[in-house]
Amino acid sequence: MKILNKVLSYAFMAFIGLLVAQVYAVNPFIPASVFMGLKYVASKAKLLEPALFSALDLDELTLKLGDYHRENRNSLTSELLLSDDFSDKFEVMDDVTDELPLPNLAVTDLLKPADPVNFNPTSNALKFGARTLKVRAVKIDLLFIPQVMEKTWLGKMKNPNDPFDLPFEAFIMNYIMQKARENLLLQGVYSGVYNASGSTPADTMDGFNTIVATDQALGTPKLTPVTTGVITSTNVIDSIEAVYDGFGEAYKGVKTEIKVNPQIFDWYNRRYRALHGANNNYNGMKTGRIPLDGAMCEIVREVGLGASQRTIGTIKENMVYGTASDSFNIDIQKFNRSIKILGDFKAGVEFKEFHSNALVINDQS
Repeated sequence: MKILNKVLSYAFMAFIGLLVAQVYAVNPFIPASVFMGLKYVASKAKLLEPALFSALDLDELTLKLGDYHRENRNSLTSELLLSDDFSDKFEVMDDVTDELPLPNLAVTDLLKPADPVNFNPTSNALKFGARTLKVRAVKIDLLFIPQVMEKTWLGKMKNPNDPFDLPFEAFIMNYIMQKARENLLLQGVYSGVYNASGSTPADTMDGFNTIVATDQALGTPKLTPVTTGVITSTNVIDSIEAVYDGFGEAYKGVKTEIKVNPQIFDWYNRRYRALHGANNNYNGMKTGRIPLDGAMCEIVREVGLGASQRTIGTIKENMVYGTASDSFNIDIQKFNRSIKILGDFKAGVEFKEFHSNALVINDQS
C-alpha cells in the first residue's frame, strides 16, 4: 500500500507538471521534475524535523518551566495534592501546616423510663477524644537531562512534528506531578513508615496501615481484629462479610467502606460471579467498587494496600488526608547541561475515630 501511494503521488506531480507545461508552453519534463524534486526534499525534511528540536536552549527552557509553574500553579497543585484520587476515598483537609486535632465524641446510652420525681443523670455519657493529624514536609529533588527526556516527549505527541500540541515544559511539569501523586498513593498514604533520614516515598509519612500496625503492637491495642485468617479466592466472601459484621450497629445504618488490596477485590468479584452469575443485582457500573449484599457498604479496591491482606472497614470521613496546598512550591534551576527541579509540600494521614465500632480490621498484616 505504501509503494502504491508513493507511485500515485509521483504520478500526480507529473500530471501537474504537464498542465503547467501546457499553460506556459515549456518542456513538460522541467516542471514535472521540479515538483517531484520539491516533494522529495520535503519528505526528507519531514524526517529530519524532529531532530531540529534537539537543539534545546537550556536557559530558555528553564524560564519556560518557571513561567508554566507560575501560570498553572493551581492546576498543578490540584493534580498533585487535591485530585479526585484523594477526595473520592478520604476526607481531605487543606491548610494543615503542622498538626491538627481531630476531635470525636462518643455518647453512651441516654434513654431510660420517665421518672417525674427523681433526676438520674447518666454519668460520663459524653466522652470527648481527639487524635492528631500530622502533616510532614515532603520534597521533590529532580535532576534531568532535557535532551534525553525530549525523546519521550516526541513519542507522547500524536503528531511529533507539531510541538504546539503539547509544549515541552507542560509535558515535563505534568509528568512530575503525576509521578509524585503516584508515589503518595502507592507508597505513602497506606504503607508509609516515617523516617526523617530516609530517601524513598515510603519514608515520608506514617500511612493508615502503619497506624493500625502500631496499635496492634501495643500491649492493649484499641482495635480488636476480626479473625479471617489468610484470605483466599475461595473464602473471600465469608472473610469480607465477617469484617462487615464487626461494625457497631450504629455504623451499619450509614454508608461504610471496606478497603482491600486489588487481588482480594478481584477474588471477591469473580467468586461472587461464579456463585451467583453475571449481572446479579446490577445497580450500575462503579469502577473499583462492589456493593455488599443487603448492606450500606461497598468493597473498595485500594491499590495503596499493595500485597497486604489487611482489610480496613470504616466510613470514608474517618480516613483523613491532610495537606497544605499553599505551601506547595517549585524552584527550577539550570545546572550545566541539566535542569534541577526542587519541590516542597506537606502531606499526612490519620483516622478520626479509632475504636472497633467505627474502624474494623482483620487479623492479617
